[in-house]
Amino acid sequence: MRPHGVLTAAGLALLGAIAASPVAGQRPDTMAKRDSAARTDSIARADSIFLAQQLANTTPASRAGSAGAATPAQGGTGAINPRLLPDVSAVGDLVGDLSPKHSTQEDQSRLGVREVEIAVQAAVDPYFRGDIFLGLSDAEGVSIEQAYLTATALPYALEARIGRFLMPVGKQNTTHRHDLHTVEYPYVIQRFFGPEGLKGTGVWASRIFAPLGFYQELQLTAVDRYGEAAEGLTTSEPVNRTLGGLAFSARLRNYWDLSQASNVELAATAITGRVEQPIATTGVLEFNAVGARQSVIGADFTYRWRPLQQGLYRSFIFQAELMRQLNERSPHDLAGLDDATFEGPGRDFNGAYAFARYQLTRRLFLGSRYDWLQDPQAAGSTFQAGSGYLEWFPSEFSKLVAAYERVMPDAAAGEKSNRLLLQAAFSLGPHKPHPF
Repeated sequence: MRPHGVLTAAGLALLGAIAASPVAGQRPDTMAKRDSAARTDSIARADSIFLAQQLANTTPASRAGSAGAATPAQGGTGAINPRLLPDVSAVGDLVGDLSPKHSTQEDQSRLGVREVEIAVQAAVDPYFRGDIFLGLSDAEGVSIEQAYLTATALPYALEARIGRFLMPVGKQNTTHRHDLHTVEYPYVIQRFFGPEGLKGTGVWASRIFAPLGFYQELQLTAVDRYGEAAEGLTTSEPVNRTLGGLAFSARLRNYWDLSQASNVELAATAITGRVEQPIATTGVLEFNAVGARQSVIGADFTYRWRPLQQGLYRSFIFQAELMRQLNERSPHDLAGLDDATFEGPGRDFNGAYAFARYQLTRRLFLGSRYDWLQDPQAAGSTFQAGSGYLEWFPSEFSKLVAAYERVMPDAAAGEKSNRLLLQAAFSLGPHKPHPF
């Protein structure tokens, strides 16, 4: 704030000097009005100059000094803007598998740390925000889960990202596993994309608009390749050697408010790219796979209900999703290999799930999920599973989940079995478990 006393004294001195002038008393009214406006402008200009000088001399340390002593930055004598330091957080994801026959985890552990996620997030400058998520696990070591720049100042309400991110394919794939209301992704996501979902490295562009009176969002991506390369498969040339080998996706979301307490989201998704598929040959080749196009199309529906008066204690979510995987049967790369036989998928596959969750108390939730799938890992045989979940949030920084699941594959694909899973997720720092 400016020192009013100094400015007032300066103004009075100026007015006094002008009033003492012998010419001032002899001027007509028009001249007096003009001089009054000039004096007012001069005073305002003096105030602005003084205020600018005060702001120029003000540092974070001096501003902090008005409330208390400033703390010098480490390695220097002056204070720095604390917002230059990024938000750093860690999330622990602990899973226990108490299934009666054997552990169903990837590493066969009964009690283990599935993953520790380190997040570093901050505004880079007025134009970009940076987000980095590192995953640490005993099975994979250290991996880059996500690392992307988000443009925050684009025109026409556009949002753009560049880097590695969870692909906007379907509803749940963009949610980290520790943030799910189920312990694992639905089986259609696990079988089509992998146990940890689908990631991509490239560019993402999206825009929200409302030409029809309700909100819509279009999300487009172009990434380096479709998923991760299958282990043990090598091709004569990379599947993304040409630009046509990149993976492209599109997702259109539609959102309606049904009432003040409920809303509906309906979305459609498509992704396509080239992947390695195995071949068999009687000759001698330096590769055992060719590139073949694989696509997934799908639709998802979400209904949410949260009453205004009881929003802290009652809520309901229903979600359903259907996906279809389309596989190329006669890839172009097979041409010219007379002694080779394509051993990739010879058909397309469908999969779906339905999930519901009801809030019992402020911190306790009860959920269930049904999965149906033509399993690509079992030649398309039918796979079904039903599961129930009891989810408890002691606070916004922790989550405990108990899950029971009945797995029901076709008789030719395996035996029916029961799974009992426990999960504990906790957060240190600003990134905490949150509902989707």
